[in-house]
Amino acid sequence: MYEKKKTLVKTAFEQAEKELRKENVSKNYLAGYLSTHFEGLFGSAKTDKMFERYYTDLVQKNKDRYIDGITLDQLSKYVGYKDYDDFCKNYTLTKTTGESTTVKVSINDDEESISEKFSKIFITVTNNPIFNIPEFLTKHSNLGIVGAILCGGLFVGNKMYKADKKKPEIETNRNRLGLLAATKQCMYWNGKEYVPEDCNQTKNNLIAIDPKKVANFKKITQPDTISSIKNIWYSKYQNEVEFFTDNGINPENGSDLRPLTYYILEKYTVREE
Repeated sequence: MYEKKKTLVKTAFEQAEKELRKENVSKNYLAGYLSTHFEGLFGSAKTDKMFERYYTDLVQKNKDRYIDGITLDQLSKYVGYKDYDDFCKNYTLTKTTGESTTVKVSINDDEESISEKFSKIFITVTNNPIFNIPEFLTKHSNLGIVGAILCGGLFVGNKMYKADKKKPEIETNRNRLGLLAATKQCMYWNGKEYVPEDCNQTKNNLIAIDPKKVANFKKITQPDTISSIKNIWYSKYQNEVEFFTDNGINPENGSDLRPLTYYILEKYTVREE
């Protein structure tokens, strides 16, 4: 139970720091932000002093501290989950070892600490691993039959890939974006997405092209179709909420985009029963 609360509080403070867009912000400043922000989101919240105590005891002192169920649910919704139970079941910690090896652990089991879990890791190996597979298996002979599978190909999720296999669609997309950037150096917002354009055109609001924005940044014009809060951002301006497929700012009013939460999704989208 302690590890879950510690992870939740730490994640909430990190989220607050991202939203403030300031570096090296003090914990009491972040605590004050959370208290004020939660009051606006949920109609009630713990004081800044209480949020500060949560962080001091759980994160800095590694000491357990009681947090009531309502506050646990509020913290969980703030970082993108339905409630505390959903956070505990679905939140995972990731750690990168080397250039392309990522390990993940779940916090849903209190049998051992997070640090201990990293020693019993599920390893996801991406394309072109930087370590030698036979050498890796020799040093980790306890992998057993999983090691034998890895010798023939890389096991990623539930699919097998060879280490030297390329993904044509990714390469094609990169080439297309590179060609696009070379031919059109400006772009404009058409109300739904960024469109590449020659800089000598007379269109208003031309800005320097950002191939990543052209490829990924779109406005979601039918919010009722949103099925997950993952990789969705929103802006709230003059009590109007709009949704986008990438982070940044709302091109139409300059307001900052924030990661979507279940609270915002349920409050500002209308769904058919």
